[in-house]
Amino acid sequence: MIIRKILAFKPLTKVLFVGTGAGAGYTAYTVDSVEDLRQLGLLRFGRAASTVGKIVIDYKTSLRGLPEPSSEYDDAIKKCHQRSAEHLLELACVNGGVFIKVGQHISGMEYLIPPEYTQTLSILTSQAPQASKEDVIYVVESELNAKVGDLFSEFSEKPVGAASLAQVHKAKLKESGETVAVKVQHKRVYKNSRTDVNTMEFLVKVADAVFPEFRLMWLVDEIKKNLPNELDFLHEAKNADEAAQRFKHLKFLRIPKIKYDLTTTRVLTMEFCEGAHVDDVEYLKKNNIDPHDVCMKIGKTISEMIFLQGYLHSDPHPGNVLINSLGNGKYEIVLLDHGLYLNISDHIRKLYSDLWLAILKPDLQEIRKVASQMGVGELYGLFACMVTRRSWKSVTGGIGKSKMNESEKDELRMYASSLIPQISEVLARMPREMLLILKTNDLMRNIEHKLGVFGSSDGHIEMSRCVIRSSHDLAIRRSDSLLGKFKIGFHMYWSLMKLCIYQYYLRFINYH
Repeated sequence: MIIRKILAFKPLTKVLFVGTGAGAGYTAYTVDSVEDLRQLGLLRFGRAASTVGKIVIDYKTSLRGLPEPSSEYDDAIKKCHQRSAEHLLELACVNGGVFIKVGQHISGMEYLIPPEYTQTLSILTSQAPQASKEDVIYVVESELNAKVGDLFSEFSEKPVGAASLAQVHKAKLKESGETVAVKVQHKRVYKNSRTDVNTMEFLVKVADAVFPEFRLMWLVDEIKKNLPNELDFLHEAKNADEAAQRFKHLKFLRIPKIKYDLTTTRVLTMEFCEGAHVDDVEYLKKNNIDPHDVCMKIGKTISEMIFLQGYLHSDPHPGNVLINSLGNGKYEIVLLDHGLYLNISDHIRKLYSDLWLAILKPDLQEIRKVASQMGVGELYGLFACMVTRRSWKSVTGGIGKSKMNESEKDELRMYASSLIPQISEVLARMPREMLLILKTNDLMRNIEHKLGVFGSSDGHIEMSRCVIRSSHDLAIRRSDSLLGKFKIGFHMYWSLMKLCIYQYYLRFINYH
């Protein structure tokens, strides 16, 4: 209902006159639309402050005098969570831009945020509010210095996809007739971005003071650091080119080619790629595409990005990953939205590889040692659970030896709600690079859950293969001895061969 209200809003042109009496010399302030008035920085700040105020008052009044723990307290706080989540959803839809981006990020933080928030805000990842046709045409024509009709013989009125910072329209080039996708930045998002980030920083400080168990300043810090690059579509175009070059050996992966003659900092034109969102189970069934194989290939791509290339696409939510059927069960994976990539240092790659090697063995002492090197210290157990999204019992027993069941899911939900201060502490302590790695891992696991293949052995094996190669490659690079390099290389190939044998063994067991 909230999003329908926002989408139904029609901009109007209006001129305001200030002054009194004939000949008093009216001063005219031209405003493009009522929407421009609604998006003035002061009003945006006011809406955000008002929303946070309502939420704080609701929690303080609704929970006052209720014993904790008790069924009355649990019931009251769940209702508070739901009301507050709906307030935040409405704020994100009205303010748009950065607020939607934060809402999308929160919706994926199931290990920290109560489910009332994540479920309510998850709608922002698939149904972000759309800009008006007039605003889209204004941005395209002002950026490309030409009329839309002079550049395109067709330009879809409705977008094929809408996100927090931009939306994508299908179009046909007038000269060549080629079908393209035109990504258009929302008209006001760049102008409002600095004000919005400052507003969030202020409000998060207020929330930290009122609810000290939530430490969310790291989220604002990440947005401040990454937002300028995400708002520069030329930067995104270069990322796409580099990713296409680095991962050209993955024949199943397709990254749209950029049309640089029709690309600026706010308009990105690329080849149009067909396909359905990766979590469209009906599309996979209809085209006889194996969801296990899909997740294995996505997992292989993400693992190579993290462990081998150190170049990670940091927003692979279902709207940015398409599956394009090629017939007879064959398909290609189309990776979109290359605005945010993480360059992972060799130091973090080594630590993260060592952590996963320790988790896969499992070696609890090594997990503790690596977690300590990452700054997490005594919270190493919780850190391992956040990295794997498995219970500590599963981690200590070996995550490859058991699949997640409903009992374990319930256990994780319980701990997520009861250990919020500790989880916030882990997020605040860990290296900044790990935040985007965890975000990407969570998005990947959400896809696995939606396709019903979470925890499959193939996924773990593909990741293990990359972990082994990464750990040994880095060790070879650090070794000064030729004999030492040979021993490390031999050990790597021996480990990879054992892994391959184990994979064939599992397939044999499953087949029979």
